[in-house]
Amino acid sequence: MAAAALSPLALARRRGITRGLLGDSTFWLLAGALAWGLRGVRRALRPIEPAARTTLRLRPGERLVVSHGASRHRRFHAGRA
Repeated sequence: MAAAALSPLALARRRGITRGLLGDSTFWLLAGALAWGLRGVRRALRPIEPAARTTLRLRPGERLVVSHGASRHRRFHAGRA
């Protein structure tokens, strides 16, 4: 986090908003737009990694159960207001 805050692109993005968009500096507005655009291109070209991946072998008689845990949504019962 601290390394990203000290990078020149992070500085350009931050000053692009504060001094360019909220202030009246055309230079910082353009520098910030360039830095934000470069960030977007980097994110768009980044390879997509799967969230979780595992490889395992099951022996005869073993089973694999995949679940997501308890749901946070409550079901509404008929008859209640």
